[in-house]
Amino acid sequence: MTNRAVIIDYARSAFAKASTPKKPGRLSDVDPLDLIVPVINTLVERTNIDVKDVKKILMGNVHQEAQQGLNIARMAVLHEECKLDNNVTGGTSIDRFCGSSLEAIAMADAFLARDPDDVYICAGVQSMSIVPMSGLNPLINAHVQGGNAAGFMNMGVTAENLAEKYEITRLEQDTFAVESNKKTTAAHEKGHFKNEIVPIKGVDYDDGARADSSVETLAKLRTAFKSVDDGGTVTAGNASQVTDGASAVMVTSESFAAANNLPVKAIILGYGEASLAPEIMGLGPVDASKEALKRAGLTMADIDIVELNEAFAAQSIAVMKEFEKQGHKIDPAKVNLDGGAIAMGHPLGASGARIVGHLSEVLQRENKRYGLATMCIGGGQGVAMVIENPAAAPKPSV
Repeated sequence: MTNRAVIIDYARSAFAKASTPKKPGRLSDVDPLDLIVPVINTLVERTNIDVKDVKKILMGNVHQEAQQGLNIARMAVLHEECKLDNNVTGGTSIDRFCGSSLEAIAMADAFLARDPDDVYICAGVQSMSIVPMSGLNPLINAHVQGGNAAGFMNMGVTAENLAEKYEITRLEQDTFAVESNKKTTAAHEKGHFKNEIVPIKGVDYDDGARADSSVETLAKLRTAFKSVDDGGTVTAGNASQVTDGASAVMVTSESFAAANNLPVKAIILGYGEASLAPEIMGLGPVDASKEALKRAGLTMADIDIVELNEAFAAQSIAVMKEFEKQGHKIDPAKVNLDGGAIAMGHPLGASGARIVGHLSEVLQRENKRYGLATMCIGGGQGVAMVIENPAAAPKPSV
């Protein structure tokens, strides 16, 4: 038995649209800790884990201010309703922008190589209603700003950069967005999220998916970051939604899971990361995925399912175009089978754990073996993780 890290279980809240000046979100008045603690408790209850074995919560969260401050990971353990033992379980909060909770899983993977008898809860939470996209009090060091002003470029502008670079039309982006909405709507109707969503305040359904979305309706939306006259193509309809939500996966070693009769959803095979020019940050998944695949001893041709975080339709399409350009073409039919952030939303700190956790669910549901989860990160970064479904039937020999 090896000490490879494995995913034991996964759960999340529903993803709900954040508040706008015209309409409050369904979870907008829920404190971030009250979003994540029920998700953590669900993992504890479903796995029947001995809480004294849970070494630490690793919590992804962007803009750790106000209710998301004071080391939110440790605050979750101290929450009066949390089922973890606060005399045993520690907490570390991680801010790597969109990749925060995927980074948490990678950290658990690394820690378990040192001590395979630990259990980690790798979580993410974000209330974009309470703490807005840029934080409550953003202050940028003048020398950093002077060193690379593009590091703080609006993410929508980076999507426009990729649309121009790869000649991605408005129609292509809107078509991609419509498909995401259709897939997420269908997934809900089929009950594909039933096992993962923990109801909070009665909210048990992602409310971002637009069942009636069409290319014709999206074509009526104004561009958000660049005027049409200047070639703008990115709109609110083909971009990820501002969202409140929480997610978590439980991670331990293969040997500990076997010794304690814990079911294994997925084995972590490889992790990769990339850095690149901030103005084209959306391409981060390309080099990150290549590194993760190399560490897993696989190629893109081996991958059965891909979870590619949909920061923007232009960004996702650009990633697939760049992969094809480099000879690693991804079959679109393998990507985001149940839709993605354009339909579900993108609560920044929670999305990484969602795409990895949901990937483990999809691999089991579809009886597929290898999966890749990857996402871009603001400021010019990317992360990726390759996982394996140990229960997958072997592929027939050719």
